[in-house]
Amino acid sequence: MPAMDSYTSLVSSPMTLAQRKHLLKQLQDASTISSLRRPEILMDFFVDSLDMGDLALAVPALTGLFHLITTRNLDYPSFYPRLYALLDKDLLHSKYRSRVLRHLDVFLSPTNHLPAATVASFIKRLSRLCLFAPPSAIVAIIPFIYNLLKTHPTTTFMIHRNPYPPYTKFKYNLGNDPYDPTEPDPQLTGAIDSSLWELETCQSHYHPTVASIARIISEQFTKQQYNLEDFLDHGYASMMESEFKKQDKKPPVVEYKIPKKIFSDASDDEAENEKGEDPLMDLWTFD
Repeated sequence: MPAMDSYTSLVSSPMTLAQRKHLLKQLQDASTISSLRRPEILMDFFVDSLDMGDLALAVPALTGLFHLITTRNLDYPSFYPRLYALLDKDLLHSKYRSRVLRHLDVFLSPTNHLPAATVASFIKRLSRLCLFAPPSAIVAIIPFIYNLLKTHPTTTFMIHRNPYPPYTKFKYNLGNDPYDPTEPDPQLTGAIDSSLWELETCQSHYHPTVASIARIISEQFTKQQYNLEDFLDHGYASMMESEFKKQDKKPPVVEYKIPKKIFSDASDDEAENEKGEDPLMDLWTFD
């Protein structure tokens, strides 16, 4: 009863942002919530924290709500739309990226029996974000998408569907993608009828590690699952270090014959005779 009274008074009292963060951190422990006689009293506190729009508050607030939904049968239909709204391009550049992906792995678990359309929306949103994400984020997102496709087989149509006609008017115009990125409800985005052309685009990424990982979507799904912890904490420093440690399988191809001129429409003999007549062209002559 004292714990019940203390948390009841805390969540209903005015508090600073730092105090709210500290209280949310304490409530991440499932045993703390379970120790309350009526854990439902925390629902309004979690929702209010989520409404503040701070990512540092939103993630633990969603975790608390998810615990109430799964253990206390709390009815909160907006949970997955609110979770879906968190996935934007700013998230992939923030320090909370790894934390969100870890929680997302739990929220989208097949044991939650989510509709295929909802899971497809999260897969499509993450795929679209890969077009704007830094390489360190993409190398974590693609294995995460692989795991989702593996655990939700009904969404694998998205990788087998051709991204070109009839889903687009022209071969290189993707404006008719049936996925609606502005739709806030993941059940209604139309992602299940779309394709993962964004991941195919990543196969031509400038970073070789990203391009290599993106190719797993086009190969046979023989691996059961990827361990996300191997990818979540990658940054520019770790990716550069791994590139420096790689051994070249064969020496790079170089030009063995140095041309005398870079810009010249004339033959070599004519170019020699015309030397000195055009000062601009002479700047590009290597003798």
